[in-house]
Amino acid sequence: MNGYREHSFDPYAFEQPGRPMRPYNWVQWCGVAFAFLGIAIDLAYFAGRLGWMRPLIDSPAFAMAPIILGISLINSRREQGTQAGSEQLQRNRRVLLITVVVVAAILGAATVIEFSGAN
Repeated sequence: MNGYREHSFDPYAFEQPGRPMRPYNWVQWCGVAFAFLGIAIDLAYFAGRLGWMRPLIDSPAFAMAPIILGISLINSRREQGTQAGSEQLQRNRRVLLITVVVVAAILGAATVIEFSGAN
């Protein structure tokens, strides 16, 4: 009897994609332009909110669409994925542990400040 792994039902059977291919082609450069457009919209919104310029935009939600489209276009061509070695997995685990400790410390400090009645 064949197992599910032999029929492509394995949830871990996909390959991790590599970084975006370089040099960028015209599609990827259009993605960069869309991403910068979305960032410019965000900057205009926040500059208006801070009073640095007349508010042009009521909501920064309009910036999400060009940013997402830009990221999709940049990632339209990707290099082959590489398998992570045991050394990289160890580094990843160490970074994850440090991140968890830092986040736990921040949440602990926020909880103490919240319940101590500090204003």
